[in-house]
Amino acid sequence: MPIARLSSKGQLVLPKAVRDALGIGPGDELWVEVEEGSIRIVPRKKRRLEDVLKRLPGHSPRKRFASDEKLIEAEREEARKRWRR
Repeated sequence: MPIARLSSKGQLVLPKAVRDALGIGPGDELWVEVEEGSIRIVPRKKRRLEDVLKRLPGHSPRKRFASDEKLIEAEREEARKRWRR
């Protein structure tokens, strides 16, 4: 079992074998929970903005966007049109 060490600043370094097995790297976010005296660390799944918006009521993307920024701008424009009515 790989061993992780806690630094004097409270930072935890996960062994490379663990990072590789989970497919995580620098900048990735992890959920940290305490369960019955143990620590549970779970990688936070990355979600694309378009996937999140699909779940919102009343949203149905009509076309694909070149980037998240273009999608956000289109959503803002749609909101502006709704408020002008």
